[in-house]
Amino acid sequence: MTSTEPLTVSIIADYGPLSDMAFAEVTQNIYKQFEGLPVREKEYSVPPFDTVQTGFMLAQTAINSELGDKHFFFVNTAPRHDDAAPRANSAGEKLVFLELYNGVKIVAVNSGHSLSFVKEAAKRMRIVKVSNEGSQFRSRDFYPKVLGQIAHGDESCVLDKEPYIADIPEGVIGFVDGYGNLKCTIDPADIEKYMGQFVGVEINGHRHFVKVGRSIFDVPDGYLCMAQGSSGWTRPDGTKRHFTEIVRRSGNAFKDFGKPSGGAKIAFTGV
Repeated sequence: MTSTEPLTVSIIADYGPLSDMAFAEVTQNIYKQFEGLPVREKEYSVPPFDTVQTGFMLAQTAINSELGDKHFFFVNTAPRHDDAAPRANSAGEKLVFLELYNGVKIVAVNSGHSLSFVKEAAKRMRIVKVSNEGSQFRSRDFYPKVLGQIAHGDESCVLDKEPYIADIPEGVIGFVDGYGNLKCTIDPADIEKYMGQFVGVEINGHRHFVKVGRSIFDVPDGYLCMAQGSSGWTRPDGTKRHFTEIVRRSGNAFKDFGKPSGGAKIAFTGV
C-alpha cells in the first residue's frame, strides 16, 4: 500500500494501564513494521483476560469506523483458555485476519469472544500463518510483523482457511464504560414488554430493582434504569443492531452490581 494519507492503527489489548511497558513495546514494534508508511497509533486498554469486553469494543469502533481501508486493528486479549494443560512453549490461541465490509482490516488473537461481535460484519475471515508459541509475549515478538506485511500489501501469510469464531453471548454484560454504565447483550425489543415497570435484575450475585424506560434518563435522578443504549452498528444487510444498557442516573451501576466482568450473566427476577 502506497499513500501519503496516514494509516490508523488501533491497538486493543489487556496489557494493563496504557502506561504499562507492554503497550510501549508493542507500539514500538508496530511502528517498525510500518516503516515507509505514514501511520498513527492509538492504544485502548480492556480488563485482563476479558474477551467479551475486547470483542464489544472492537465491534463498536471497527464497524462504525469511517476510515475504511486506512484503518487497521491489532487486537490481543489472549488468556490461553483454549487448553488448560501446562504449556512449556507458551502456545495459545491462533492469530487470524478479518476484513470488514467497510474496508477495515483486523489482525487479532481468536480468543473467547474477542471476535464474536465483529463476525457479522466480516467479508473475509482467515487463519494467519505465524508462530503461536515460543514466546510469552507473542503480540510483541511475532504478531506485529503480520500486521506490517498486510499493511504493505503482502498477504502471503493469510491462509485460505476460515477460523471458527464463537457467536455473541446472549444475556450478559458486554462492556462497562467510564461512567459505570453496563452495556448488555440484550436486544431492546426483548425488554419492551416491561416498559415503564420496575423489574428485578441480578448480576454477579447482586440484586436491584431497575426501571425499564425509553432512554437511560427516563427515571428520576439517582434511580437505576434499563433502556436502549448508545452502542450498536449497522449490519451489512442494512439492519441495525442495538443493545440494552443499565445505568444509575448520577451514579455507577457497575459498582451497584459488584463490578461484574464482561460475560457476567444477567437474570430477571420477580417478573
